[in-house]
Amino acid sequence: MSSTLFIALPLLFGFISPLFSKFGKNTTAFVSTTMQLFLFLLSISLLINAEPYIEIISIAPPLGISFVLTKISLFFVTLFTFLMLLFSLYYLSIRKTNPYKNEVKFFILTNMLLASSIGLVLSSDIFNIYVFFEIAGISAYILSAYKKTQSALEAGIKYLLTGAIASVFLVFAIALIYLNIGSLNLAVISLSFETLPYNVKILISILLLVGFGFKIEIFPLNFWVSDVYEGSSALVNTLFCAIVVKAYLFVFFHILYLLLPSGEFSVFLIYLGAISMLVAEIVALKQTNLKRLFAYSSLGQVGLIFSAFAMQNTDAIQGALYIVLAHSVAKSIIFLSISSIGYKYNTYNIEVLKHLNSNFLKVVMLIAMLSLLGIPLFAGFIGKFLTLKALALNGTFLAMGIILLASLLEAVYYFKLVGFMFVKNDTKEILTITKSQKIILSFLAIILIVVGTFPFVVSNFLLDGASILLDNHSFVTILKAQ
Repeated sequence: MSSTLFIALPLLFGFISPLFSKFGKNTTAFVSTTMQLFLFLLSISLLINAEPYIEIISIAPPLGISFVLTKISLFFVTLFTFLMLLFSLYYLSIRKTNPYKNEVKFFILTNMLLASSIGLVLSSDIFNIYVFFEIAGISAYILSAYKKTQSALEAGIKYLLTGAIASVFLVFAIALIYLNIGSLNLAVISLSFETLPYNVKILISILLLVGFGFKIEIFPLNFWVSDVYEGSSALVNTLFCAIVVKAYLFVFFHILYLLLPSGEFSVFLIYLGAISMLVAEIVALKQTNLKRLFAYSSLGQVGLIFSAFAMQNTDAIQGALYIVLAHSVAKSIIFLSISSIGYKYNTYNIEVLKHLNSNFLKVVMLIAMLSLLGIPLFAGFIGKFLTLKALALNGTFLAMGIILLASLLEAVYYFKLVGFMFVKNDTKEILTITKSQKIILSFLAIILIVVGTFPFVVSNFLLDGASILLDNHSFVTILKAQ
């Protein structure tokens, strides 16, 4: 029952949460946070288990619902529950001064986002993946427009429209798969996909790439992302870049490895990721709004992760997983920090950093930026080093050069921001950070330092996860045994 709890409990919370309001306005927040803590502790208990992390809950066809819990999926489940828990705790620390209206609805949406992100990672049936694809999208649309300002509503509409386009492509891909193979189970599809006519395989592959490409935020399908980040609250942006996009990345490449284990499109995807990173970093140079700047920064990191996953070998995937971990943690620090900065100074213009009077926020944001740049002794360095090493061994030196150039451009605007933060100013009013906020942000910063300084803490686990992700035979055998 462990795997279903990760999905069932957050969804069940949405149905029964209106009852909690009868016991006081704090009850909903308390129950939601307690549930997330339970799910995180459950994932930890599974992580420390020495046995293979495999659990399947199946319903006989035609429903065909099944969830597979392995080391690699458990990595994402643990990351998502951990970050959502810290997100909720951070919100509780600021709710007295900067609360969201209708908190019951807000907690329902965040838990739906958590459940659907985990559902994407655990599902082994492509139709159920589509269901969670839609649930995650609907939750994100509403959260992006939650503040109901003009820019927030515009962000929600753009998110909705691009999501609708992505859904159409994905539905057509699923329909073609079912018409040609007669099953939606990933194991069956994996065994039969190579036997399909070449033109059909190409068409399905293109439809999947475009459908997931909008959600993964890869160039040129990511034109909408910066507007959504700018219109949405900085707090909600934390969930978008730290959790949602990572779930889409995982499920896309999980399907890709099952359908095309030979890696016949690897070179194309490697360069697509590298170009996506370069374009994002070039555009980021011109940004003056913090939310837009960090949105493009995230697009660049997503491009890097995309290229690493596209190589389809264990070392590269291990590097991708390091970057996923480092990026999610670092961007959580940044967006949580700028949510407090924006609320205090009522602006997100990058010039506001010159007036930032909080040594604590300056330090934790500096740590996050150094990790994102891939500076040694921070978590981001390990992932970027492994990715560049894999690119060199793979012989894709041009892609390696593009990524290095993009990293250099990234350093230009990050050091510009650092210069703004540490410039001398006469601002006397200190931005007050509560003890709870300091504990949360410090904990995240420590993770970046510990993983960067002592990578062996997670290296074996991530390497095992990468091997499992590429082990199609074992995955198929598990599903066929049901």
